[in-house]
Amino acid sequence: MKTEIPWGLMIVIYLFTAGLSAGSMMTSNLALLKDREKYGRIIRWGAYVTPFPISFGTGMLLLDLGSPFNFYRLFLTLQVRSAMSYGSWAILLFAALSFVNLYLWLPDRYRPIKWPAEIEKWQRILAQLMPILSLIVASYTGFLLAEAMRPLWDTLLLPILFLVSALSTGVAAVILTATLSHKNRIQHHELHVLTLVDMILILVELALFLGIILTLFAASESQKLAISSLLFGSYAWMFWLMIVVCGLLLPLGLELLELKGRIQLRWALPTTLGSSLLVLLGGFFVRYVITYAGQLSRWIN
Repeated sequence: MKTEIPWGLMIVIYLFTAGLSAGSMMTSNLALLKDREKYGRIIRWGAYVTPFPISFGTGMLLLDLGSPFNFYRLFLTLQVRSAMSYGSWAILLFAALSFVNLYLWLPDRYRPIKWPAEIEKWQRILAQLMPILSLIVASYTGFLLAEAMRPLWDTLLLPILFLVSALSTGVAAVILTATLSHKNRIQHHELHVLTLVDMILILVELALFLGIILTLFAASESQKLAISSLLFGSYAWMFWLMIVVCGLLLPLGLELLELKGRIQLRWALPTTLGSSLLVLLGGFFVRYVITYAGQLSRWIN
């Protein structure tokens, strides 16, 4: 008998892109609040990247609904006990403000509608507001899965894992786009800070995965079977290869070599791009594997 997978690839893309946008927005905002002049390229590229992944992911979600024109019904009410209801409102507001933030950071020649003279004031106001929304958007997808009450998803560490993974992919996206830029390429001191931050996030992710594994093995029989299936079942190769090795350990090693100056100059750019792409790949498979493997697990009566 084939197990039904109601939450498929389009939902996974939505979960991934929402987290990526939240992470890149957080990266931009915190850089501005830390030092506007010193981290100017991080701020701009974070603002430029943010609106587009979440817009694409929301489009995938609408297609997955089957009746995309009924999406507006989610905004007719606010269900107090529903993570989906809170998340839908948060994502709508986040996406709208991310485009406003993008516009504020465009060069003057690309802004046909001139903003008030206190543009720096409005940039800072958004930088103070958006981290709260970013935290909600990045972690809500984990709460959304937890609300579905499958054995693999029934742990409070899952929303934290999704949050940390979102921040890591957001940092990687900023590094990737700012490194590929010719006119506003990221500077060495900015790259050094982002690389160090991403290393810390990867280490936290590894600790969270270990915590989830130990927690579920110490829980109910259903959860023991669920985590055993993830580690040794049909999605095990994706978990160990695409998440643990390619998405966490390999970029961690490359970033450590970068920070220690062990990478030759001619390999510096490929190494930076490669580690960023691996983090993004791993972030996608975190959502893919947990979403798909979680739907294979069932509670034992």
